[in-house]
Amino acid sequence: MRGTCVVVFLGFVSSVGACKREADPAPAPAPQAAPQPVLQPAATPITWSDTATRFRAQPGAMLTLLCPPNGAPGTVWGSDTYSDDSSICTAAAHSGRITRAGGGVVQIQITPGQPSYQGTVRAGETTRHFATFPGSFVIVGGPQPGLVAVPVPRINAAGVNIGGVQINVGGGAAAAASPWSTSATSHRGQNGQSFTHECPPGGTLGTVWGTDVYSDDSSICSAAVHAGRVTLAQGGSVTVFVHPGRARYAGSERNGVTTRQFATFPGSFAFTPAVAPAVAGPPGVTAATWTTSATQFRAMPGSRQQVWCPPGGSPGTVWGRGPFTDDSSICTAAVFAGRITLEEGGVVRLRPGPGRSAYRGATRNGVTTRDYAVFPGSFDVSR
Repeated sequence: MRGTCVVVFLGFVSSVGACKREADPAPAPAPQAAPQPVLQPAATPITWSDTATRFRAQPGAMLTLLCPPNGAPGTVWGSDTYSDDSSICTAAAHSGRITRAGGGVVQIQITPGQPSYQGTVRAGETTRHFATFPGSFVIVGGPQPGLVAVPVPRINAAGVNIGGVQINVGGGAAAAASPWSTSATSHRGQNGQSFTHECPPGGTLGTVWGTDVYSDDSSICSAAVHAGRVTLAQGGSVTVFVHPGRARYAGSERNGVTTRQFATFPGSFAFTPAVAPAVAGPPGVTAATWTTSATQFRAMPGSRQQVWCPPGGSPGTVWGRGPFTDDSSICTAAVFAGRITLEEGGVVRLRPGPGRSAYRGATRNGVTTRDYAVFPGSFDVSR
């Protein structure tokens, strides 16, 4: 029967009529694939004192790093492009990408050295000027939009500001310079003379290089706290004596102030008219500081090198347990290896070597070294 439809219900013919074909049900839609999350590179935890010097040989490399909260700011040179010995986390805070209190993830890119670096105040952080330096980094994405960078002063040998504005360090606004940020650079060359400096109560510590004798770009008031002449809470008046530059400045911790070590600098000051003579190394041996690394010898694998580590050292960072990464502190590696001590220093013999696929840390002689993965240069300490 063409065109008719017979419906059978319980064995009986129910009805006969025109047959209409019902449309096939629409196919079920294919299940949609769940959106794949965008994988972000894992952030490597660092401290607020970590710098980018170890990545100098990797120009163009991008690194994702995690700065912890409640950071203690380090020293930074430059703005937007920073010298690679600057504190990464502090540079990120200067760019407004993280804060001291909250920390956070920051991405940096390694870039070549620059002929100069300009210091500015931005986001409550103050960076410094510097001249030519062999390595740099930038914060990926640049500074947070809307932030204003205020140039810091450039003081010439006569103490005259030849660029930038006078600023209140930490305040970020144009104002008179804080007495706690004042250094002695304007008195450089006036050796044997003295001047008085007033440190108001409730100061903010600045950066200091040296012990007993301080580089003249150090904060006078902070050095005075370190030397026990005043306190941070009460402040006070100090008499400052101008001294010539030195070949090295030893760092130390006193009275709640940790000072840094530094190599040759053209001017110094102290709080006494007479100071101990600078200690010199043996003739013919390269003088080092406790932050000097062996990267300078990377192109001389297998050679034998000697450096002199001054007494009264502050330990630096070391990766490996022998061989060490060549950006490790030579002097601190020598203490780890039992060749010298922090108190006495001494001559260290080392041999540069090729890079390795892994470096394992350990603890020996009061020094704890770190693990690291592939690194392009190494050295070992010999007898």
